[in-house]
Amino acid sequence: MHKKLLEVLRVLSAKERGRFQKFVRSPYYNEQQELNQLLDAILTYAPDFDAGELDVPALFEQVYPGQAFERQSLNRLNSKLFKVLEQFLVAEQLNGVPQATHHHLLDFYLSHGLHRQVEAHFRKLRGEQRKLKKGDPRRIQWQLTLEKKLAKWEAAQDRRSGDINLQAYNAALDRYFLLEKLELINAMLGRQRVIHVDYQTTWLEEILQHLADSEYGEWPAIELYAQVLLLQLEPDKVEHYFQLKRFLLQGVEHFLPAEQRAYFSYLEGAAKGIFPISDYFEELFSLYQAQLKSGALLPTGKLHHTVFKNIVLTALELGHFDWVEEFIDTYQDRISPKVFRKQACLQNRANLHYYRKEYGEAQELLLQSNPRDTYYKLSQKSLLARIYFENKEIDLLLNFLNTFGKFVFDQKRRIASTKVDSYRLFVNSCRRLCHILEESPDGFAAFCRNEPITQSQLLLRLKELQEQIQQGPIFYSKKWLLERINLLIPHT
Repeated sequence: MHKKLLEVLRVLSAKERGRFQKFVRSPYYNEQQELNQLLDAILTYAPDFDAGELDVPALFEQVYPGQAFERQSLNRLNSKLFKVLEQFLVAEQLNGVPQATHHHLLDFYLSHGLHRQVEAHFRKLRGEQRKLKKGDPRRIQWQLTLEKKLAKWEAAQDRRSGDINLQAYNAALDRYFLLEKLELINAMLGRQRVIHVDYQTTWLEEILQHLADSEYGEWPAIELYAQVLLLQLEPDKVEHYFQLKRFLLQGVEHFLPAEQRAYFSYLEGAAKGIFPISDYFEELFSLYQAQLKSGALLPTGKLHHTVFKNIVLTALELGHFDWVEEFIDTYQDRISPKVFRKQACLQNRANLHYYRKEYGEAQELLLQSNPRDTYYKLSQKSLLARIYFENKEIDLLLNFLNTFGKFVFDQKRRIASTKVDSYRLFVNSCRRLCHILEESPDGFAAFCRNEPITQSQLLLRLKELQEQIQQGPIFYSKKWLLERINLLIPHT
């Protein structure tokens, strides 16, 4: 089967698939009856369109009844159907953006010199322009296109007088250039913090000077990206963070959810370096709540599974257990992509039980999950290790850490090396802690009674491990391990 065809059909909604059927049946786009039959047959496998489940010979029989199976003919028909599908996608995009339709019509009228229609469509485009949210980047893009076409149209009249819209065209071009450069430079600076790459941020000094001398209050997207730039260039200046947050929260109604999410992401990243750990989770939780309220986290009505998990863990760190339970119940059916929905629900409910110290319930959910995704497997195994430790099942934990360590080693070519290193540090540190606890029957008995350890030799080993972990790199559950070691050391 045509893989790209199935991939696109898989992401279409039921309504969109219905419109596509009507589109294919239109003789303007398709005069081949076999395409209708092929599409009808393929749609019976909705919504998953699993290639492994498609009965290719049966599809051929439905399209070419009574003929001997010929894969090449079906492949050609699949390719034609995919081309019609791409035409449909273009039509859907145009239908969703009235400005685009008017611009294409305007191009036709301009090329044919139809004055009355040209004037009418310029007025329509001005009206559509005013309907866009003030923070919508398309507002700047569409205005540039409009002013450029208007300038060319007036120049073509050859009146030899007046501005012919060149000044407005110039201003629109400046705004467009500024917005695009700000967005690009911010992306480059953000990536430089994560990946070792040396970008040449051209025009940076000139843009900073221009921003210092100019105001763009009527263009919130420029104002916000300018504030993001200042925050990235001077991340230690807390006033930049709060200025960006204030701008965003006060003008949130001017932006579409997708744009809001982009700006909030900069705040989330900056918060790590601004707030101490005691305040960081409170700040992050407030950002998540603001985005849930405005819809920024669900721009398409779906909540990405990684964001879902981050919200849960943040709220759990703050002890908002009832809130988390309600959150999971409310958003579990909106987790995206759908393939991660079951694992995200099971593991995050397990996290909730774990934080409530309901270890048996947490373990049961984790053992139910049986994830296929590598990262979900790592999360499952990590939480199981913590549960075994909390239950004082040290022998079981040590055996488990051996298999866990091998699993992590096997992922070296599948996931980022930083992730592999992080989980290996967790496994090795946890194993060392278990070996220390096993050294003394009295020490192990104190551990099982949740009492501090008093044996001097054991305490020395624990403090050495504590210092090594503290001075070492960040890794998964480092905070948890340090807290557990701290509980074992007496404090006066």
